[in-house]
Amino acid sequence: MRRAGRIFLGVALVWGALGVLGYRIGWQQHAAHARTALLRYEPSPSPIQGSATTCNSQPATPDLDGVLSGVLTIPKLGVKAPVESGTSDEVLNDAVGHFDGTSWPGQHGTSVLLAHDVSYFGHLGSLQPGDRVSYQSGCTTYTFTVTGHQVVKNGAPVPPLPGTAVVLDTCWPTDALWYTPDRYLVEAVQSEVSVGNPPPAATVQPQFPTNFTGTASPALQATGLTLESNEEPMGTMSFQGSPSAEWSQSPAPLALEAAALADYFGGYHAATSRNSAWWSSVAPGVAMPAALAGSRPGLSSASPLDVTITAAGSQPSAVLLHTVLPLYNGSSPGRYAVDVTEAVHGTTVSITNWEVTHD
Repeated sequence: MRRAGRIFLGVALVWGALGVLGYRIGWQQHAAHARTALLRYEPSPSPIQGSATTCNSQPATPDLDGVLSGVLTIPKLGVKAPVESGTSDEVLNDAVGHFDGTSWPGQHGTSVLLAHDVSYFGHLGSLQPGDRVSYQSGCTTYTFTVTGHQVVKNGAPVPPLPGTAVVLDTCWPTDALWYTPDRYLVEAVQSEVSVGNPPPAATVQPQFPTNFTGTASPALQATGLTLESNEEPMGTMSFQGSPSAEWSQSPAPLALEAAALADYFGGYHAATSRNSAWWSSVAPGVAMPAALAGSRPGLSSASPLDVTITAAGSQPSAVLLHTVLPLYNGSSPGRYAVDVTEAVHGTTVSITNWEVTHD
């Protein structure tokens, strides 16, 4: 991947290959792929993690995608994330991924680490020169100092940094729930290497539940409630209340968003069919808006759907969805603003309010 003194990382091959549809599917599949425990960093005598008595000064360099290599820590952002080899959706839904063909952190050269924007790298834009980033593999910690950042077009080559360095790569803007044409890169050069005891087993716990589910009945689910099936354009994700930085930068909000979308699409399917049983399963006690009954929502022509999550600490309490879309057929065709509120009880999400206002 190295030619003429430049690292052509093929960012377009990593992110462009996902495509718009693949990127959308990635959000929806998150709930299926996310693990209830992202990793337990167990010390062992293996080359990847070292041992409690013998420290391996070389970073882990697993050959197979999805294999745990270490832990990325960004103190300023409150991020402590597992790093796995590869950049597939299966990897990025749970962890920070290492771009194949670049060096590993701690090896000479420029390592590239990628993560979804509305996840571990959601606040990456807050990093400034002088901030620190560390990568721990086994009992060796490599510390890097941020030197700069840039926004580049998807597929642009990333020039190598001097010595041993890392580039943190995510979508720009970092609150986007859609496939973006721009990349945000944070550049950092190695400033320190320390060797000590490997981390305890609980250094990285996931910390947060990702097994959120909606309440749509099995028959309603069978109609297809994923973004892949409905193809509504996505907007941004934002937070209100007092969510912790650790929770808002974990995979949990994306898993919650996927469950909320399933019930949201379930509402449209129920209303289109005028099926009161289906509607009651996703919106118990909520009256079906008259404009929705028997209508044909133009989801693909809607304005981008914005998602706002209300949380306190690591406990989400509500998801708000907002869009403007055309309703065809039905009793009152036209363009409507749609605001849907979904309550979160534990890991279950259900619709508590659905407002439709003529635009």
